[in-house]
Amino acid sequence: MGWLVFLSGIAIFILLIWFMSVRIKIVYERTNENDRIDIEISVLKRLLKYRFTVNQLQIRSISEGIKVSERVEVGQQAPKRAKKTWITPRTIQVWQWKFARLLRNVYDLNQILRRTLENVRGEELIWKTNIGLGEASATGAVVGVVWTVKSALIALLSHYISLRARPRLYVIPDFQREMLDIYLLCILRLRIGHAIIAVIRIMINYIRKGRERVWENIRFKA
Repeated sequence: MGWLVFLSGIAIFILLIWFMSVRIKIVYERTNENDRIDIEISVLKRLLKYRFTVNQLQIRSISEGIKVSERVEVGQQAPKRAKKTWITPRTIQVWQWKFARLLRNVYDLNQILRRTLENVRGEELIWKTNIGLGEASATGAVVGVVWTVKSALIALLSHYISLRARPRLYVIPDFQREMLDIYLLCILRLRIGHAIIAVIRIMINYIRKGRERVWENIRFKA
């Protein structure tokens, strides 16, 4: 009887985890040439959360890359001390190499990621741009271009994820001065069960391809 209660408790716990969702909040803000990126991943109504903040972007040169100042906050703990790092072309190349290696070693990785993205819900999207070139005619022309780019990007995004709320897009021209201020808020939600399925499929396809490579090597040596 005790084992039955224990197993029932585990089953209920797994079901709760399975149907629990992860909330991802992304905020990008550019004001007076100061950039700030804030990413928060939370569950249980933000009771548990992981926060990543980049509060300063500095671009020195193409070879040196981008300097970021970041602060990580986990749960209710006090934020850790700010950490400054450089994202260089070499860093990006390493990321690309790792992803290309994963593509080679996992069957249908693109399809797995595509199906996972289909289960992502876009709960809120606000994209506000204040732009000015100091001249009325030039500002008016670039405003039209910005609207076109925004519409195309939203259409592309809606092709991959489910947007539950209508995106709120704003382009506000300033005809008197040169400026570019941006505010972007995006809130996404993904059920943990769908993420678990994706991880399991990646592991299975990785093992499957690894076995096939071993079998091909044996046949080649034979």
